[in-house]
Amino acid sequence: MSRAGEDHSYLLLTGATGLLGRSLLRDLAAAGRRLAVVVRGSKTAAATDRVDELLRDWREVAGVEVDCPVVLEGDLADEGLGLQPEQRDWIARNVREVIHSAASLSFQRRDADGEPYTSNVTGTRNVLALCRAAGIRRLHHVSSAYVCGLREGTILESELDVGQTPGNDYERSKIVSEGEAAGAEFLDVCTVHRPSIIVGDLVHGFTNTFHGFYKPLRIVQPFVEAFAGADLEPGSLLEVLGMSGREGKNLVPVDWVSAAMTRIILDRTLHGRTYHLTAEVATPVGTLCRVFEELALEMAAASRRQREAQGGTVRPPAFDPALLGKVFLDQMHVYRAYWRDDPRFDAGNTRQALPDLPAPALDEATLRRLCRFAITNQFRWPPVGRQPLPSAARRCLERSFGHAEWSVPHQPSTLGLVATGVGGGQWTVAVADGIPASLHVGLPPAVRPTVRIAAPVLAAVLDGQLTFDTAERSAGLVIESDAADQPAVRAVLQRLVDRSRLATPSLAAVDG
Repeated sequence: MSRAGEDHSYLLLTGATGLLGRSLLRDLAAAGRRLAVVVRGSKTAAATDRVDELLRDWREVAGVEVDCPVVLEGDLADEGLGLQPEQRDWIARNVREVIHSAASLSFQRRDADGEPYTSNVTGTRNVLALCRAAGIRRLHHVSSAYVCGLREGTILESELDVGQTPGNDYERSKIVSEGEAAGAEFLDVCTVHRPSIIVGDLVHGFTNTFHGFYKPLRIVQPFVEAFAGADLEPGSLLEVLGMSGREGKNLVPVDWVSAAMTRIILDRTLHGRTYHLTAEVATPVGTLCRVFEELALEMAAASRRQREAQGGTVRPPAFDPALLGKVFLDQMHVYRAYWRDDPRFDAGNTRQALPDLPAPALDEATLRRLCRFAITNQFRWPPVGRQPLPSAARRCLERSFGHAEWSVPHQPSTLGLVATGVGGGQWTVAVADGIPASLHVGLPPAVRPTVRIAAPVLAAVLDGQLTFDTAERSAGLVIESDAADQPAVRAVLQRLVDRSRLATPSLAAVDG
């Protein structure tokens, strides 16, 4: 297996703000790989702010600080991913491999934006075009085990389009996109990763998306008042779904999928194959519905207690199983294929590559943990009312240098700077005669010298609230350089502080 630290190029990741993408970002960064991400800005947040949010999630949910990647604000639906020429030039210089994880999970085509085809088909074509233009010849394409459509029996990793009938527009779009990625002749290697139904992580139940597996509970939630006085018959949801309960759904936790993909991505001897990232044993639909019914009644009881605590006297409406059935049928018609009995996914390539990393079975306790995370957070993420944290470290550097340049530094002497967590980033400081001269996006090709520091600590130092000496002794600052170079590195750091203090008055605000 190749060592991650030996490759100083960047992996370019799409879909970093999605459930799988954010786990890949954490795991690949922890393995020492340099990462860049293409992220779309929203109406309320720039791409860097969206990445800060997911870094904050790792800190607050899992207690993990993750290196901030290089962030390129773009849109997969646009030609050239909507990137500026200097950003595409940066990719051509620094990226040798792409992980295309971005996708729309819409089951039914939307006329308003053309999803899921806009993201899954057009987006994949645009990623391939960028790879071709930038000279990138290695691609990891995240597809889906459900490219099998409505087939039954055993599905092989070697099979794609065998004339199957897709169950919905999502499956149809993924068949097309995988075919185009795997068939791109300019690529030296295309590795296809086909997860089944991805759910939250095993430890915390965390998810930032609430469709598919979570859909039944999400539909029931508005009707919990009706459950408050109801005697819900076991199997009611199975009756509504028209299923026996013996059907199986292939569920896999996101942390396992990410761990498996990370192992494959980091080992080039495993590239060029298709991998079913699927469970050996499917979860029975009967088990799922039993957990859903328990939690629906649990939600109803909690709602009743809350109403009584507030002095409510209005009786909840009578529970009508026929009404619930109609609601399910109306809102889940596009998910009918989803709830059918899954075929058997042969995963010979995955077992051979990862014999020590089998997919974990999901018991009822795990299913409840996954569902309770969704219920507790009202099927929304981030939590309602969460205020953004200031990106103080990034702002401190920008007030000194302006926005970091995408160009190659003119000076031969450079210093790498990595600030982890919210407000962080990866930069090259160009040094002229021992003085910081300019700031550039991404780390230099050489590993050393590099300074690693938590973003809040860097902000405090640059803002005059902490010295570099103190940060090095007690706050986790690490200087990666040869011993003979360390005095020169410290001198550059001090001049960086001096430049920051001269730039503008104190920012005052420092990340959490």
